[in-house]
Amino acid sequence: MTTRWLPAALAALLMTGVALATPQDAPKPTPKTDAPTDEQLKETALKLNSLTSEDATKAKLRELFKDKDAAKKLVAVAAKVLMDAGEKDPPFKYNAGIVLGNLAILVKDWPAAEAFYTFCFANAEKLQSGKKMLDCHKTLVDILNEQKKFDKAEELTKRVLDGGGKEVEDAQLSYMEKLIQTLAKGGNTDEAITKIDGLIAAIDKNRREQILWYMVKMKAEVYREGNKLDEAIAQYLEAIEKVRAAKGVKKSEREALARDMEYTLTGVYVDNKQVDQSVELLEKLLKGNPESSTFYNDLGYVLADNDRKLDEAETLVRKAMTLDAELRKKLLDDGQITEDLAKQENSAYLDSLGWVLYKRGKYEEAYKYLDKASQDAEEGNHIEIWDHVADCLVKLDKKKEAVEVWTKALKLEDASKRDIERRKKVEAKLKKLQAELAK
Repeated sequence: MTTRWLPAALAALLMTGVALATPQDAPKPTPKTDAPTDEQLKETALKLNSLTSEDATKAKLRELFKDKDAAKKLVAVAAKVLMDAGEKDPPFKYNAGIVLGNLAILVKDWPAAEAFYTFCFANAEKLQSGKKMLDCHKTLVDILNEQKKFDKAEELTKRVLDGGGKEVEDAQLSYMEKLIQTLAKGGNTDEAITKIDGLIAAIDKNRREQILWYMVKMKAEVYREGNKLDEAIAQYLEAIEKVRAAKGVKKSEREALARDMEYTLTGVYVDNKQVDQSVELLEKLLKGNPESSTFYNDLGYVLADNDRKLDEAETLVRKAMTLDAELRKKLLDDGQITEDLAKQENSAYLDSLGWVLYKRGKYEEAYKYLDKASQDAEEGNHIEIWDHVADCLVKLDKKKEAVEVWTKALKLEDASKRDIERRKKVEAKLKKLQAELAK
């Protein structure tokens, strides 16, 4: 199991704009043809200027994302067109910029995503469109934070807040939330908490019981980012309790919000070495959501990683893989993904199964799954997966190969606080093995 904390914009796009598009409005897969030239890609990008509605932009995004390799090339060419043109004579309209910016996020080309969303934000600012400014700001801050440009993200948010205006005032909570997230990611935990306390103090009494849970959840996220896990756990538990009692929110929505926070809490428990609590909560979540491949996978991984109930752990992870395969088949049948995507197994689930088999001493079989997980050009490039591959190679007495894998793993970017801790362990294991081989 690997956890990659992606920007909220990316998560939202994957959930509502791409993976779960409705069959009737999703374009049908088209067969691959010869790769287009840069000039043809430029023409494709410029044609996006004809998009005039939100529905049209979403449909076009889904269509373009069906072929990831082509999408990457299109983003690269379009970004160059934008940068070469300069600010005075931009080649794209707002909707075209949004499609290309979102596509850049989905293919994880962060510099291109920043360029397109910076353009879109400036466009919205010029038009004095409060809604577009807010939408662009949220995503742009996520993009900047993803690149660890915290000062730039903070400066942007403060500039918007200082600019004032009725629309900014009406959306002040959203802007403040982004500022708080940026402060937290930049290591300014205490300042972020102080700002949340200020927001809580300013809540209108009539709205207090409706939104207080959200402020408490923000505190939990800040404490987690600051690695103050005991405080984070306490705040998550309080937020869960408050959202279930929140007034003015439908019960189904309250339960969905509580479930999301409980799932996040299982990861915090693991980080805080409270494995029993994580397992208990995952079992509860799975009981209430028996078709969730995520809960099956995570429970199986946590059990295996802590050398518990290995037979059960393997059964759980294999169930997750079965459910995932069934979902991919359904999406293919509904015309929402291509055959290539339908065949692409979840690298996190492959890693989990490989790790369970490793823990059971089935190293040859484990290596097949772990190696397959690491071959995923996007999600497989994760230090946790490559660490598992190297551990398995050591057990197979392929120590030189393990050195190569750990060396490569250390060149990968850390996606979470957990990765930073794993990096230290990988460095120690690599040093020990290199010394052993040098004898």
